[in-house]
Amino acid sequence: MNRRIDLLGSLALSVAVLSQLAVAAPHIGIQEYAAVMDDVAKKAKAYGQVVVLRAFDVELRNVVKQVPIFSVQYAGGHHMEGARDDPNRVEARAKCIAERLAHAWTLLDHGGELRIAADDWRTWRLGRRGETQTHKAIYVRSPAARQEPLRIMTIYPEDVTGYPWVTTEESLAEYITTLIRAHYLLFWKNEIDISQYEALRIDGTREGKIFKEIAVRALEMAKLKEQQRLDDEVLRDALARIALPQRERLYRLAMTPPPDWESSPR
Repeated sequence: MNRRIDLLGSLALSVAVLSQLAVAAPHIGIQEYAAVMDDVAKKAKAYGQVVVLRAFDVELRNVVKQVPIFSVQYAGGHHMEGARDDPNRVEARAKCIAERLAHAWTLLDHGGELRIAADDWRTWRLGRRGETQTHKAIYVRSPAARQEPLRIMTIYPEDVTGYPWVTTEESLAEYITTLIRAHYLLFWKNEIDISQYEALRIDGTREGKIFKEIAVRALEMAKLKEQQRLDDEVLRDALARIALPQRERLYRLAMTPPPDWESSPR
C-alpha cells in the first residue's frame, strides 16, 4: 500500500513538473561568445557558449546582451563525435546543460535541492569498456521519493582552466552552483527576502553582492508601483537603472569569478 501511495505521489509530482516545463524551457537559452581574444589581431581566438536568461538583458558599452548565468568553453566527454575543440560540440554540451537547468528550476520550485557529488560513468555502464575518470558534477535532487537526482552538468579539469581564479573542480562546481541559485532566486522565483541573497556564498565576495543590489533596487521600483512582490517588468526596470559598472559586473560573473572567490566564506 505504501509503495502505491509513493508511486501515486511521484506521478502527481511528475505531472505537475511536466505541466510547467513548457513555461520553464524557453526561459533559458544558449549563446556563443568570444572566450579567448587575440589582443593584437582584435579578434576571437576561441569561442564558448554562455547559458542565458532569454527574458532579461543588460546594456553594456555599445551592445545589449542577454543576462548570462554561466559559461561553457569545453565540449565535455558526453558528446564523443568530432574533434575535442569543435565549437559544435561545445554548443551541443551547452544545449544539454540548458535543457537540464530548465528542468532543475522546475524541480526547485517543488522542493528540489541543488547538490554537488561525483559523476562516475562506471555506475551506469554494463560491462567494462575501459577506465573512466570520476569528476565532480552538479545535481538537483528531486523532492519525489526514490527518484534519482538529475545531473545538470559535469565539471572537468578543462572547465576549471577556463575560469580564472578557480583551481579545483570542487571550487568551480560550488561557483556555478551559487550562480544557478542566485539567478533562480532573483529572475525565476523573484525572491523578496534579502537574507536569501545574503546567504549565498557569492555574496561573500565583493563583486558577488550584485544580486542583492539588484534585488534591493527592484524592491524600490516595486514599492513605487505599489506592488508587494517582484515581477519581470520590475526586474527589467531595475536592470536598466543600475549603473554601467554594475551591469558589467553581472555579465562578467558568468565568465570570470571574483578574485576573492576561493577565500570567501563557505
